Amino acid sequence: MTNIEIAYSRFDNEFILNRNRLQYLWSICLKRLTLHYLYIKDISIYAMQVFSVRSTCLEYLEISKNILLDRGGSFFTILQNFKNLKVLKITSNWHHLRSKRSQPSRLYSLVLPQTLEELYIGDNLAADMVNINFINGHNLRVLSLKNSEIWSCEGSFAGIINVEYFDMSGWACEKLSINLLYGFPNLKILKASGSLLGYGFVNTAGAGSFLSKNLRLQDINLSSNRINSVPTGLFLRQFEHLSSVNMSHNNLTIFPMFHASIKALKKIDLAFNSITHFNNDDIEQVEKLGEVDILLRGNPFQCSCKTLQFLKWLAQTNRVPDILDLTCVTEKGSRRFMSEVISNLKTFVISCKTKFWLSFAVSITSIIVITIIITVVIFRYKYAVEYFLLRLNMKMKNYKELWQEYTYDAFISYSHTDAEWVKQFHDKVNSMGFELCLDAKDFIAGNSIAENVINAIDSSRKVIFIITHDFLQSTWGSYEMEMTRMHAFQKGREDMVIIVVRDKIKVTDMPEILKSMWFKITCIQWPNDDNLPYNTEEIFYEKLKMSLQKKEETALPYSRNSVI
Repeated sequence: MTNIEIAYSRFDNEFILNRNRLQYLWSICLKRLTLHYLYIKDISIYAMQVFSVRSTCLEYLEISKNILLDRGGSFFTILQNFKNLKVLKITSNWHHLRSKRSQPSRLYSLVLPQTLEELYIGDNLAADMVNINFINGHNLRVLSLKNSEIWSCEGSFAGIINVEYFDMSGWACEKLSINLLYGFPNLKILKASGSLLGYGFVNTAGAGSFLSKNLRLQDINLSSNRINSVPTGLFLRQFEHLSSVNMSHNNLTIFPMFHASIKALKKIDLAFNSITHFNNDDIEQVEKLGEVDILLRGNPFQCSCKTLQFLKWLAQTNRVPDILDLTCVTEKGSRRFMSEVISNLKTFVISCKTKFWLSFAVSITSIIVITIIITVVIFRYKYAVEYFLLRLNMKMKNYKELWQEYTYDAFISYSHTDAEWVKQFHDKVNSMGFELCLDAKDFIAGNSIAENVINAIDSSRKVIFIITHDFLQSTWGSYEMEMTRMHAFQKGREDMVIIVVRDKIKVTDMPEILKSMWFKITCIQWPNDDNLPYNTEEIFYEKLKMSLQKKEETALPYSRNSVI
């Protein structure tokens, strides 16, 4: 007899595995012993020590699904006595350990049988991770610590460099050390499902180096870890033998980045994540990975014109074996099977093109309409726009406005065709004691004409427009009238305008600018044959003198609402 399995006791009364019960076993050259679901509440350390020494044939030992008390540490001290033990499974025992939490991280040494190849200690431990040093661990190939309540993953392993399979599923790695796996340079299979690595990656600087020492990995399982995004560089290593990656049941929104040297990859499981589509870069990377199967079921895919490229790729690729299980949400909010959308892809493409050209036409039309409106507004209010732009430009040049004192009594705006008459007019008014601003003598060289005009208006109490037929045809005349109107409106100086009508021009023939201001300005008619002898040059200049005088100096009132 070399194989004994005692399992599923009919009675739930607890018992102690002591020397009296074990003595029947150590006299047999057992190779395999399984004690499963026997309600063992304790193991006599002395009895187990004797059993470990005398059981020289034992290669497989499993004690699982019992209710052992806190004897875990004592039990592991006698492991080294098993001379030929290759497989040890101590799973789902020592439940009382769960109520206790270990001391802060420290170095812990564990002596193994020199022949041990597989060690399973699952659903037993409840502690913070420590730095564990295995002695005699050079033959160990499998290490499983799954479903243990490891509250912190800030530790490391040493002395078991030949381990090829490591299972840490079910840990709570909200705190993580990037060198946790550095002690496994020959690791081929990593199981880390449901270990909260998503939190650990976020809370750990340089998390992308977590697998940097495990370049022989073939199978990586990081499912159900609440990973929102793969740490930069995690898979950008030369995993030349990597064949399977399981990232299912996470919160990924984009396809993970893989190193270009990875050519053996056969399966990437991205099921039940938060991926809506693959962009062009994702698709390009998938194509570079070679013949790899990508599992995508359970993702909230979108079937819209924005994801059209992804839908086209799905229609022609053979890399998605579960494509019949994929569903997507359309732009109208309905859920459809992806295969239905792909089967009618041509119709879908035509619909997208129609929407595109419709949107394009609407956009172009809107731009044209807006451009026309802006053009009309600018043309209609071009002088107002230019006035405020000039004001802004002058403000940036630290120009200071004159608020109370004026340099000139009036600024003369005229057509240069009438320059000779204006010169005589200027000299006459100047001899009457008024200081007039004239472009030929007062505009500042180096400044633009527009700036000089604004400065002249700002510096003068009044603006005199010499209205002639030539003036009304003058572009600069219209410009100066507009600037004056804007200034009068902005500063509340509607009474600053004086019009000297030199030619015979009716009010109805005046420009619209003056018509809009007509009842707020002073208008003086230059003497001509029609109004003599009631309006001579002497009377004309007397009227002009009265209009130019300051209010407190005016002897006789006059009406600004009619022609003088």
